[in-house]
Amino acid sequence: MFTGSETSRCASYVHWEAPAALTGQLPVVLVHGGGGQSIDWTTTPNGDPGWARLLVEAGHPVYLPDRPGHGRSPYRAGIHGDLLPAAGAADLQRLFAPTPGDDRYETHTGWPWARTPGTAQFDALTSSAQPLPRDIAVGHRLDGAMLAALLEVIGPAVVVTHSAGAPAGWIAAQRRPDLVASVVAVEPLGPPYRDLGRRGRLTYGVTAVPLDDRACAAATDPTRPPRLLGLTATPIAVVTADASGRYDDDLATVGFLRAAGARVDHLVLADLGVPGHGHGVIFENGHDRVLSIIRNWLTASPSRPTSADKGLS
Repeated sequence: MFTGSETSRCASYVHWEAPAALTGQLPVVLVHGGGGQSIDWTTTPNGDPGWARLLVEAGHPVYLPDRPGHGRSPYRAGIHGDLLPAAGAADLQRLFAPTPGDDRYETHTGWPWARTPGTAQFDALTSSAQPLPRDIAVGHRLDGAMLAALLEVIGPAVVVTHSAGAPAGWIAAQRRPDLVASVVAVEPLGPPYRDLGRRGRLTYGVTAVPLDDRACAAATDPTRPPRLLGLTATPIAVVTADASGRYDDDLATVGFLRAAGARVDHLVLADLGVPGHGHGVIFENGHDRVLSIIRNWLTASPSRPTSADKGLS
């Protein structure tokens, strides 16, 4: 267990793996999405090795936090607030495995398995679904504090996020830029200033809480994006699949970050020769090819200089 700096009462679970011999590669922190848990990175629904294992085999130490209140990180009502029920099968189908009749179905070849409850791969996908905090601002505040505190323990690292895990990466990179070598956001929560209904709103563009303690009122105004100095020198990649329906949302996120001073590469997988993926790209068939694209980007895009930067080649 690991205790974050937000409050001594709020502990998070972090799983760690590393190569048998030191390779000089930077650590990678993998932050799971909303309603998920860190095991999303360990295996695919078909039982193949996930990104965590593939990164270790490539020489990277890997850290797998369960976001506060998720997975093996304990839930406490007084800290995390009320929870919404875990996503049901119909919700997960719409998000990860669209069925015939959905516009995305024909192009979504990255999920080659059955898409209905009661089948092995779909049930493997749904079995790890977790309840979500009702108040998204509470979740973002705790996620950001957890990730920043973890980095303070392990030192500089590459941060890879998926979906609703993205705000933790933005917050940590803005608050502790010396500890974030690069950020890779796979299909991040968006678009900026999104209204999430009963859960709240992305009030500060890509987060529901200020990205740092100096955030001003202008940060809440879509016509006046904030200047995020912590993110300015941090290489960022936003990764978009073609069969998820999230291209426009991700494009808006890229635009927001660039307007805030960040340098962002938009990795559209179909344009890079890897079409057919949906929102579950991190564990779909062909996820290893997607990871190779990301590792190539990390190698080609010099990471932010840090005191412990060993490179990514």
